[in-house]
Amino acid sequence: MDEFEEKMNELDQMSDENKTTTMNQMKSDCICPICPTYNECAKKDDELLFCVTGKSKNCITKERGCMCPTCPFAQEYGIGVKYNFYCMRDTELEQR
Repeated sequence: MDEFEEKMNELDQMSDENKTTTMNQMKSDCICPICPTYNECAKKDDELLFCVTGKSKNCITKERGCMCPTCPFAQEYGIGVKYNFYCMRDTELEQR
């Protein structure tokens, strides 16, 4: 099990309140809003942290470039190099 899987297991074990707090902290490192693929619809729907939460529900429909490999969260947990475009393709764990 790698660091990312450990972090996701840790998240799954948290109370809803702690999970929300932790997710908000993780979102603060998220660089999705500066990605060429991110759009106004995703911003309006507050879609972030696709590597954890999964692909965009309805907003992102075209891959226009990917910043995942440069994301501080991805770098901290060793993700975003082999897989990317989480906003279109689903979570890190789903792509493995």
